[in-house]
Amino acid sequence: MLSIQKLRSPYLRIASVLALPAIGAAALFACGGGSDNLPPPPPPPPVPATDAASTVTTAEPTATGVAPKPPPPPVTLTAGAASPDPTAPLPTVAITAPTKEQVIASDKAADFSVKLDVKNWQTAMGSNHVHLILDNKPYKAIYETKQPVKLSELTGGEALAEGRHVLVAFPSRANHESVKTKGAFVVVPFWVGKKGDAKDDPTKKPMLVYSRPKGEYKGEMANHVLIDFYVTNVTLAEGKEHVNVTVTGPGIDKPLEAKVEKFGPPLYLDNLQNGSYEVKTELVDGANKPIEGPWNSTKRSIKIDHDAPADVAAAHGDHAPAADAGAAKAPAPAPSPPPTMTNNLPSMGGPGTK
Repeated sequence: MLSIQKLRSPYLRIASVLALPAIGAAALFACGGGSDNLPPPPPPPPVPATDAASTVTTAEPTATGVAPKPPPPPVTLTAGAASPDPTAPLPTVAITAPTKEQVIASDKAADFSVKLDVKNWQTAMGSNHVHLILDNKPYKAIYETKQPVKLSELTGGEALAEGRHVLVAFPSRANHESVKTKGAFVVVPFWVGKKGDAKDDPTKKPMLVYSRPKGEYKGEMANHVLIDFYVTNVTLAEGKEHVNVTVTGPGIDKPLEAKVEKFGPPLYLDNLQNGSYEVKTELVDGANKPIEGPWNSTKRSIKIDHDAPADVAAAHGDHAPAADAGAAKAPAPAPSPPPTMTNNLPSMGGPGTK
């Protein structure tokens, strides 16, 4: 091995001194030795940035990369525009059986035939019809007005108790908005079993008749849901007798309310969510106190299912006749662009029927 003492050039001496550690290290590795003081091996080559990003994206999307689902629009209760009145001659409805104050034997009441006399109102399956109501129960839609209807078809499965009962009928459009012209509404009290005291006749007092909504609303039938009712023996007016409407259900934090001071224009519910809603109508006086009467405060539940196929019969609350082959379905109600609001509808003033 070349020694440092034999190097005559100072530059060679310096170079040899600097090269000595490397020579020694190489000799050590050649001999199979090692040292803890050796520098670490070089790091592995970096992964290209494009490959790294691709690996992260395909493995699992980040939570921040998913857009949050927007909240559903608020449920609204708004005033709609009344449909135009029918042209003359105006439709009229009469109940020819039972007659006013007629007494029907208890054992014959269930099969007793209610008969209507409807004039100037063309009815057809899925189109115009008549709403027939017994004792403030949900109406039965009558499309064949000349065909008698048994009382048992109007009770909702309940037996007819002995005592006074009341029948109501009025024409209805295809979208179930009632016709509110003179002569369209009829009310007939009658008795089952035996006649009682006829002096306290509820049909001669202020009376609120609930009509819509009712039943199940599926598919497109769950959009723009009609609220409609009838009043008789009372005139609705600002600061006087009026009807309070209240709606509760999914998507409604505070009950939706309407103060109706004009008899005629209907109300509409929009943006209803899937689930059950409760609709309440109540006839009150100018001091907002309930007016006594067996029909004057009514609560009904309806079911909304936007995901199900549209079913017109379900919206009748199982009171629609079975669909015949080729029978037309009722069209969806024509939208009436009302003012937008969610609570406390503006008052609507005007006369009612007497």
